[in-house]
Amino acid sequence: MSANYKEVIITRHDIVFSYTTPMLGILFAILCSFFVAFATIFLRKSYRELQPSIAFLFDALFGLLIWVPLALFMGISESVSWNEAIFYAIMSAILSEAIVFYALSHGELAVTATVLATYPVYTVIFSRFLNNEMLSLTVSLFVFLAILGSIIASLPNQINKNEFKLEKKILWPFIAAIGIGLSDTISKGFINRSADFSFLFALGFIQIPVAIAYLRIEKESLIKAVKGVVRQFQDYKFALLGGLFNIIGTGFLWLSFSFAPASIASPITGTNGALSVIFSRLLLKEKLTVRKYIGIVLAFIGVLGIAVLIS
Repeated sequence: MSANYKEVIITRHDIVFSYTTPMLGILFAILCSFFVAFATIFLRKSYRELQPSIAFLFDALFGLLIWVPLALFMGISESVSWNEAIFYAIMSAILSEAIVFYALSHGELAVTATVLATYPVYTVIFSRFLNNEMLSLTVSLFVFLAILGSIIASLPNQINKNEFKLEKKILWPFIAAIGIGLSDTISKGFINRSADFSFLFALGFIQIPVAIAYLRIEKESLIKAVKGVVRQFQDYKFALLGGLFNIIGTGFLWLSFSFAPASIASPITGTNGALSVIFSRLLLKEKLTVRKYIGIVLAFIGVLGIAVLIS
């Protein structure tokens, strides 16, 4: 495994925390999963859904307000290569954010969510070859269970095999899932090399021009988009809250990558699908199938197994 099993001391405002580095990464990955799952619930409660390009714009604004201060708080090296940081930030904003929003708007939601849940598979594969992350056989087994459980839990209640045929509407979700895996891997590589939070700082700014470019592609007016949401805030408040929670969760994702291998952190963050199913049952009173219960159990056996073995 590429991460060193060492103790890290974090001091902020005279408070001292002592952690074993990979366990801190796992904790952040779990927090990411929880926040993204809650984001899904808020989006389901929204009276109206935002257009994908507009939703991405507000996510970018939330990222600017949250990620930049967080990066400054955690620390940025004076010797950072900003050209490299900006390059990987652009790649991440496009591959793991903009394309995902585009995929969600050009396919069946149930099918798209299931396909997107496979992104940890690609992260593990890319991490092996690009970042030389090697997992033991036992850890690999629990990683596999976490990913398998997440995919099973994300499957629609009624499965129509025709919906999963390789057509245009399913091609974009596959591209998005692969894009997330590749983006997470190369971003993790830069995080390893920089050993700071310059990537998160750059990403907070880079998402804004990428979001504006996306608006232009979708022929949406920036001013009209913002005014429309402000005027109908009551209708969009849950959608905006979902976007806020998604950005907070993604912030925890990048924090987890600073302390644990992507091939471990990513499968744990991917369990947000299983968590959102549980929250749907508890908060929205949605019925769960036996298959979803099986997926949830497998996902959490995987996460528990990873945490126990890493500790």
